[in-house]
Order: sequence, then structure tokens, then C-alpha cells
Amino acid sequence: MPGALYCGVFCLGLCLLESSAFNLDVAETVLKYGDNGSFFGFSVALHQQLQPQPVSWLLVGAPQAAALPGQRANRTGGLYACPLTHEINDCKRVSIDEGVDLKKESKENQWLGVSVKSQGPGGKIVTCAHLYEARNRVNESLETRDVIGRCYVLSEGLKVSDELDGGEWKFCEGRPQGHDRFGFCQQGVATGFTADRHYILFGAPGTYNWKGILFVTNIDSSDPDQLVYKTPEPSERVPGNAGDVAQNSYLGFSLDSGVGIIKKDELSFVTGAPRANHTGAVVILQRDNVNRLVPEFILWGEKLTSSFGYSLAVVDLNGDGWMDLVVGAPNLFDRKEGIGGAVYVYVNQAGDWGSVHPTRLNGSYDSMFGITVGAVGDLNQDSFQDFAVGAPLDGDGKVYIYHGSNSGFAIKPAQVLTGESVGVKMFGYSFSGGLDIDGNLYPDLLVGSLSDTVVLYRTRPVIHISRTVTVSPQNIDLENMNCRHQVGICMDVKVCFSYTANPPSYSPPIMLEYTFDADTDRRQSGQTSRVTFLGWKTTDPEHQYSGVVELPAQHARVCARATLQVKDKIRDKLRPIVVVVSYNIKHPRTKRQAQGATLGPLLPVLNPMPPRTQKTEVNFLKQGCGEDKICQSNLQLSYRFCSRIDDATFHPLPRDSNGLDKFSMSDQKVIALEIHVTNYPSDAAEPQRDGDDAHEATLLVVLPSTLLYSALRPYNATEKAPPCIVSNQNASLVECELGNPMKRGAQIRFYLVLGTSGITLETTELEVQLELSTISEQLGLAPVVARALVVMELPLSIAGIAEPQQLFFSGQVRGESAMRRESEVGSPVSYRVTVSNRGQSLNTLGSAFLNVLWPHEIANGKWLLYPLRMELELSTQPQRPTTCSPVPNTLHLTLEPPHQQGRRKRETEQGGSPRQPRTYWERRKNVTLDCDLGTAHCQHFQCPLYSFDRSAVLTIWGRLWNSTFLEEYSAVTSVDVIVRASITVKSTIKNLFLKDSTTQIPVTVYLDPSVAVARGVPWWIILIAILAGILVLGLLVSILWKLGFFKRTRYEEAKVPQYHAVKIPRQERQLFREEKTGTISKKDWITHWNGDSDGHVPASA
Repeated sequence: MPGALYCGVFCLGLCLLESSAFNLDVAETVLKYGDNGSFFGFSVALHQQLQPQPVSWLLVGAPQAAALPGQRANRTGGLYACPLTHEINDCKRVSIDEGVDLKKESKENQWLGVSVKSQGPGGKIVTCAHLYEARNRVNESLETRDVIGRCYVLSEGLKVSDELDGGEWKFCEGRPQGHDRFGFCQQGVATGFTADRHYILFGAPGTYNWKGILFVTNIDSSDPDQLVYKTPEPSERVPGNAGDVAQNSYLGFSLDSGVGIIKKDELSFVTGAPRANHTGAVVILQRDNVNRLVPEFILWGEKLTSSFGYSLAVVDLNGDGWMDLVVGAPNLFDRKEGIGGAVYVYVNQAGDWGSVHPTRLNGSYDSMFGITVGAVGDLNQDSFQDFAVGAPLDGDGKVYIYHGSNSGFAIKPAQVLTGESVGVKMFGYSFSGGLDIDGNLYPDLLVGSLSDTVVLYRTRPVIHISRTVTVSPQNIDLENMNCRHQVGICMDVKVCFSYTANPPSYSPPIMLEYTFDADTDRRQSGQTSRVTFLGWKTTDPEHQYSGVVELPAQHARVCARATLQVKDKIRDKLRPIVVVVSYNIKHPRTKRQAQGATLGPLLPVLNPMPPRTQKTEVNFLKQGCGEDKICQSNLQLSYRFCSRIDDATFHPLPRDSNGLDKFSMSDQKVIALEIHVTNYPSDAAEPQRDGDDAHEATLLVVLPSTLLYSALRPYNATEKAPPCIVSNQNASLVECELGNPMKRGAQIRFYLVLGTSGITLETTELEVQLELSTISEQLGLAPVVARALVVMELPLSIAGIAEPQQLFFSGQVRGESAMRRESEVGSPVSYRVTVSNRGQSLNTLGSAFLNVLWPHEIANGKWLLYPLRMELELSTQPQRPTTCSPVPNTLHLTLEPPHQQGRRKRETEQGGSPRQPRTYWERRKNVTLDCDLGTAHCQHFQCPLYSFDRSAVLTIWGRLWNSTFLEEYSAVTSVDVIVRASITVKSTIKNLFLKDSTTQIPVTVYLDPSVAVARGVPWWIILIAILAGILVLGLLVSILWKLGFFKRTRYEEAKVPQYHAVKIPRQERQLFREEKTGTISKKDWITHWNGDSDGHVPASA
């Protein structure tokens, strides 16, 4: 059904306690039993006879009751009348239908009592036998038997008193027979009266191939309208917007009527067709001017085979003068939702049924919820009509009571009556209400069953209590000791009661029990009360005071008082003290009345709305809370995870790229949580806005199962850590008192030391919930979750060394195919890689592998380092063979024992000669051969370490490929060859982390200096140098010549004496030497100066 509104699980009320009570009395019920197997209770009706004297009756249909002697049948059914007593077997069969004319009829299994209705006090009664059989031409070959049904109308005294009474209400008799006309009429499956008592209604669902028909006829002889109204025959179908139902619809299976359904002051009729369109339908009909009931609107069912329209009731739920509609669909089934029956409630929208969206009430699985629905009057006298729903297969059967309201109706049932509480099965198959039969002006309810039992529930008067509570003084001043007879702080509490009820004439004295309960909210949270009552009874706790008052009549006001005293040294001085006053009617103890006794008056019941409790708060005069006396704190919290250096020193943990603290389990047995709480104003420009004292400021720390509270440490030596206690047994809740109050501008910083023994390999994150609380006002004080990542840092380390660390190459180039022995390759080298495990064994963590990147080729593919063999030794498993992959020595060279490997002799090899250096400067380069740089190609060796405990050593022997170095690097200064090693761990643990997992091992290679060939400078370099020198010299001379460097300074010729020399013979020179020793004499030579201008001196003898 489009737009249907569904109430919660089973109407929010099917889970209530059995026989949940409001004002239908479940203690003083009246039970009546019928004959076994008679279906006593298949239909019921409340009836009140006024003449000759008022008598109330419980009318019960028993359609399988044994036949009377004159009926000449086995089972015919009957109508029973039960008086209003506690006797269980005093029901009498009503004397109707006592004879039979077998030539015209048969009453065998006619089901008299299948329906029964009463007009109300002093009105008529109708009961029907829908399987009554009319016969023609009995015992003849053309004998016919037509199941037309018939009904009996009785006067208020349950007798035939006038011409309208009797059993001649057979509208299908004398009409065309056959199943396509009126031959299976089944009149009386449903019957009823209009509220104005003018009309009687009969449903005949078997007419016209079970299309069904509704008969309406006048039953008031004073009414001039004596016509019979019925729904149109198939040949008289009137086209219209409403349409019509088809064959096999069972129209007339249920019916009702009311004024204000289509038009406010006009009578309309409603009938159900539970098989129409395979879903069911409800047809709203009105009379036309030719005595027909014409469909005005059709409500269709929602689901297939739900039997929508099996039952229905017209009732004004919200008191607006428009009649609402309640429709049962007992066969609606939904296995997934656990639904077994439903009821649709349509609240009339001023006659516009097309705009009505029903509310669907769901029944429990297989309960047949909605097999009967009906108006039950105003049970609680709140001016709104109520309705009930039967569910005979819900346990032993239940009846749900729903109260009307100004918004329509209350979805939650006001009361649930159960068959289990009265020992009746199939309880709730039928019921009748809306009539007061015990004289207290509240309508009562009669419930039938399929177990030959009916139960009468009488309605208790409803008392409405008015109360006022006052406390003096209204505020608690902790500095004012105001107790009258002792030292202390006291308060007086007073409550005043009065009551009203309907009708106003109902005004008995009422005994009311009351109880004062102090600090209720605080005690419900497990804390002690801050006050005690003076003069409290020893039977009451100190925080309660109880008593009884008598309200003599309606509107009489009676008061009660009590005195409270505040205890000494209370901590909570901010939150108010709550005083709760509760009350209830005190009923005298009564004994259940004996069978046969008349019914006594019922005790009243309190109206559940409003609640029977009233709270009153008494506030403390607040200090440190600003001018408005409202403490508006501003507690703020920050945190940081730390590692512990020593008992009083902590260091923040490192953080990842997302800003989360990262905790490593490798070497930390505890973790500390630094907590910083402040109470500063949020806006320094407006400090009065918040930041007031935070009363009872506490911090609740909720620890995960992986962490345990260990200790508390102050932030520094000048500060004290707040007191903290463990609140539960497993140390997962820690409560810290930050101050009472935590003053404005205060801050607290401390460390929570937490044990990490609960952290497992599966732990990836730590979450600690930090929740600040205060009884001061602070919005948005939500819990903070402190998070830290957990990484399992394996304490593995790797280191490597080469021996020797310097290598030399020399000799001549040889090809790969010429190699037969490892000694022919080149200089030997060995690498030793050591992996250390400083922690636990890897048994539970995973498998470790040692990886070696071995540079076996240079970039152009020539051999670089040739791997010969590998040996892996585990410290805990020295004898366990290990295999690294791939296997080295791919050329299968003949290997030498490691101890015979020495430095290869320097000798000249036959074959090619080393490449001459290309340039002079090439010998100056340093070359690095590294796979990460792309200058070499590496072979990946992987060795399983298994679950080693302490250490593992891998030794790799190899040879420097001499030929490659002679060809490619003979002219370079040095070559660095890099071998890289790393550790990897294969594990299912996602947060496993290796800190020092890689290393690199360098070896430097040089050209052997003892065999290096000295080479001169090339001739063309010398030539270029000479020419360059001459050019530079010429340029220098030219420049000096330009500057006059070669120009000499000339002087004027001077006349100077000329010197002339004459050769002297040897003998003369000897004489000269002799003269030196004696007297000097004049020599025989002439010397003179000639001062001629030509400068020449002539020789002269």
C-alpha cells in the first residue's frame, strides 16, 4: 500500500510484559465457560437491559452448540446470556429457534451465533446463522438446498416482543437461487446496527459467485423510510471513479457504519472484501436515490493473500468529528521481518480518502494479528475513542489496546491483555466493548476465544493527581548553617496533592503513598548521597522519607513535609541536589470474591500520564563562576606518546609522515603517555565567556587490552601528578582527579606509564581513550582518542668486510674460453658478511633471507668479479647445510683450496698485450663500479637464514677478472668495486620493520706498479711544445722591440788621450824585473800621448 507508515518492531508494544496494565482490571476478571467443542466465545456482545429493570448481560455466540430437541439435528449453534457474577458456569441459552420444518429447512450446522450484536442499553440484539439451509421439494428428484443464512432479532429482554423480532430476517429467501445469484448467500457472516439505531446491516459474502452484497434495512418503525438498501447487482453496476470489486471478493465479510466518513453529517457504510483482487479491499458506500449502496471509495490491500478487510471498525480516534477507519489484514505475512498479521489505521482527512496514508501496525509471526478489530469506547475517559486488536495465535492469544489522541492514536499499546494470564487459549478471537455494564461510567470489555471461554475485563476509574513541590531555601549556601535544632545546613521540602476524576460525581476518599528520594541521579551512578533526611524511619534508607496522606474528595488539597540536611565535607558542590517525589494509590487488601457473588466496585487507578514522579533541583551558590553564576569551563587536552629513558626522564616518540607517534617493540618494555590539560579562556579578548572554574574536573583513561596501567610520574620536579586510581579489576580504566575545582588559568601535565606486555604480533596500533569531564558547563567535551602506531623493529644488523681490501691487476689479456683454473682468472678476493640477531628467535616472526648483489659484469657485459663458491654458517646450527641460490662458478673452473690461494705471481702471459692508454690524462681517473649507479651488472644471491637466534656468517670467494681490467682500466688510477648485502624478512606481520638491513663492501683495484711500463711523452706533444715556445718568444721580442727595449743611447764624441803600446823583448823584461829589486833606471822605450783629433796614435821607435 503506497505511503503506508510502519511502526517499529511489532508496534513498539508487542514486547511489553504480559497483561501490561493500565485501567482494564486484570485482577478481578470475570470468566464464563461453555460446553466443550461448542465454540462458546466465537462471537460476543455486551448488552444492557433497562426494562423492566436494569440488567447487564454478557451475550456469547456458540455456533457449534448442541441442537435443541425440537431442532432435529446434532449441532445447530446457539446464543447464550451470562449474568454479571463471579460464577463461571451460569450462562443460559437464549430461547430462540427451537423448532424446525424439515420440508423447508435444515438447521444442521447452521452456525447460529456466528455473529451477535447489541444496539446498546435498552436496544435490540441480533444474532445470525450464516449456514442456515433453505430446502425446496424435499425428497423429490428436483430437491434444492440453498445456504442462504438467516438472522434473529430480539428485544432488550432477549425475547421476541414485537413484529420486528424473530427469525424472519432472511433477505435471500425467495430470490433467484444458484451460486451465481443468491443460492449461497450466507447472510449474517457479519451484522450490526447503525449508531443512531435506525438501520440494521447484514453481510452476505456468498452472493453472485461470492462477490458479496451488503443489505441495509430500517429497524425503527417510527422512521418513514422503510426501504431496503443493498449494493448493486452485477447487471446494475454503476460506473464511477471508485469502481467495484469482482467475483470471489467476499464483500460483506465485515461491516460497520458511521456519520462523517465521506461527508460530515451524512451516514456512510463500510464493508470488507478480504479476497478482492487477491489482496483484499474495503469499500466505502453511500445511498443513492434508487435504494442502492454505491461505492464512493475503495481501499485496496497491500500484499497478496493478506485478507485486507477481514475485520474493520469505524471510530473517531482524534475527536475531530470525522470517522477514522481501522482495517485488519490477519494473513499478511513477511518471513524476513517476522510479521504474521497487520492492522491499518486510516485517519480521515475531512472525507478525502485519497490523501490518507495509513499507519500499519505489525503483529508477531503467525499471530493472526488483526483477525478482529473494534471500537471499545473511551476507556480512560480522556475524550478520545480507543480501539482494540485481537491476535488469537500470539502465544495463548492477546488483545492490544490502543488509545486515541489528538494526533490520531498512540502507536504504543496502552495495555496488552493475554490469554496466558487467565488460562485461556486462542484468546482474543472476538471481543466487544464500548458499554459500561458495572455502573462506574467506564466502558468494559468482553473477550471471546476458541477454547469455549469468555473473559470480562472491567475498567477502573482513572484518577488524575495534581501535585506541587517546594523547597526552602531554594539555593544552598555552604557558609550558612541554618538548621534549627543542630549545626548544619538544612532544607525543607513540601509536597501538596489533590485529585480529579471522571465523572465529577466520582469522589471517594483516596489514600496516597508518597516518598521523598534525595540525590537520586547521583546514587543511580553509584555515588553516595550528599544529604540525609532528619527523622527518617529505620525501615527507610537515609536518603528517603515516606508517608501516607488521605485525599478526602476531589479537589481537596493535602500537604506533606520533610527536612533534609547536607552532609559534611561533600566534594560535589556544583551539581544540584535532586529531590524526587513519587506517589501511588494505597489500596486496602481485598480478597477475591467467591463464585456466584455479585461484582463489587473496582478501586481507581492513577493516570500514567503525567509520570508519577516529580523532580526538583536545589542548586548550590556557585563561586568562581563569573557574574552569571554559571561555571563555563574550557578544559582542553593534548597528549604525546613517549619512551622512558629512566624513571623520571621521558622522550617523545618519533612520528611518521602522517604525524602519528611510532612505538617500536624492539627495546621498549613500557610506554609513557604525556597528558597536558589546561583551563584557559578560549578568547583572551573575552575572558568572561569561558574558562571558569571546572568543578570535579576528572580525566577518565580507557586503556586497550594491549596496555596496562603501571605508574604515574610528574612532568618535572616542580609539579605534582594528580591522584589517579584504577577503577576496575583488569586495570583498563584509570580515573584521575584534576581538581575540585580546577581553577581558571590552571594547567596540569603528567605522565601515565603503561606496560606493554599485552602487545602481540598482531597489534598494529595503540588506542587510548581520554575523556575529560566536569560538572561545570562545557559544550563539546568529547572523548579524545590517543593513537600510536606499533612497529616490530627486528634487532638484526648486517656488516661486511673484504679480504684483501686492495687488489692489483697486471699481465696480459686472456679470453674466457682459455680459462681452465681459477688462478688463471685473476687476483683472489673473499667477502665475509655477518648478520647478528640481538633479540628473540625468528621462529614466530617469519623467515629471514640474506641477499647479496654481486657485481659480476661491467656495463658492456665483460666479466668483473667472478664468484667461485659460498659458505653460510649459522651459529646455532653449524652442521645444518644451507644452500644459496643461484649456484656460483657458472664456468665450472677448477677450484683451489682456500688456503692455497695467494696472490697470483706477476708474470708475463702469452697472448695479447694490454691496451695502450688512449690519453695521458686517462691515467688520472678514479672509477666506481656499482650496480646502483648502473656502471655494473649484479647477480642476486639469496641465502635462507631460517630462524636463527644469534648470528649467521656468509663467506663468498671470488676472483678479479684480470683481462677486463687490463683492457678497460689499465690507464686509470684506481677502480672501486662495490658489493651490496641486505636482509629481508618474509612474514605475515604487517608492521615488521628492519632498522639496519643493508651494507656495502668496497674493494679498491690498482694497476700493479712493479710491472707498469714507463712510457715517454709522445713526439707530437714535444713538437707542439717547441713551436708553442718559439711563438711565445717571438711575441715577447716583438713587444719589447715595440717598446724600445733594444734601442741604445748615443753620446757626443770626446777627445781623450790615445794609448800606444810597444812590445818589449824578453831580455828587456828580465832587466825590468831585476831593477825592481835594486835602483830603478830609465828604460829604453818611449811612450807618449798624441792628442790629435783623429784619435790615432802613431807608433815611434
